[in-house]
Order: sequence, then C-alpha cells, then structure tokens
Amino acid sequence: MKKVILGSAMILAGSISIALILAGSMANEWTVNGGFSSIWNISQYGLMPTVYIFAGIAIIGLVLAVWGVLDKKD
Repeated sequence: MKKVILGSAMILAGSISIALILAGSMANEWTVNGGFSSIWNISQYGLMPTVYIFAGIAIIGLVLAVWGVLDKKD
C-alpha cells in the first residue's frame, strides 16, 4: 500500500511540474511561423532537461504504483 501512495504522489508531482513549465512557457509571446510553440520556448530557456527529469519522475511513480498494486503478500 505504501508503494501505491508513493507512486501516486510521484505521478502527481511530475505531472503538475510539467504542466507548470508548459503553462509558463506560453506566458511569452514568442512565435514560430506565426504560431505559438511551447517546446521552442522551453528550449530557449534551457528547460528541456528539467522536463525530461519531471517526466522520468512521473514514469517511475507509475511503475512504482503498478508494482505496489501487483505485489503479492505472502
């Protein structure tokens, strides 16, 4: 049960962090060919490694939560 709670918290933290970075990147009015591009904005600030780290945290949390659900008690 502890693995499921920890995994769920990690998924939530990673997802919220990515959402905040994506929302913050669109606060500027930078455009690519007349259209807004959040990935380009994030790259300009050098935050792509941060997005990858937060995505990794969310994926690890998902794996941990699934492992906790499928773990058999002896």
